[in-house]
Amino acid sequence: MARKFYESALRMEPGYLGAALALADLRAAEGRNAEAIELLETYLKDWADDSLHTKLAQIYVATDKLDEALSHYSEALRINPNNEAAKKGLERLERQMKGGDPDLVEEEEENEEEDAEGDPEEAEY
Repeated sequence: MARKFYESALRMEPGYLGAALALADLRAAEGRNAEAIELLETYLKDWADDSLHTKLAQIYVATDKLDEALSHYSEALRINPNNEAAKKGLERLERQMKGGDPDLVEEEEENEEEDAEGDPEEAEY
């Protein structure tokens, strides 16, 4: 149902990037990654949009095409250096490419933040 809605929206308004991104998400969720990649690459031919590059990078990570993901995260940040999803995705990807757990550093950073805040009761001891 949702797929037909997004496809219809794109036929009526081909430049509606929100529908293209949503349809790519849907296709990826359905395991149709090749179709999601093809859709996003088609849109990138006409629109140099950071959100398209970010979404494409996320799908490339999910399909273990890390070099392609790196390229698209980098391009997203070149277009929009403030793209938080691309920043976080690139950080995770770099950890993964170094052989580490992409989520491990985030947990350590959270613990450091909690330690820095401290517990007033602990400070008394």
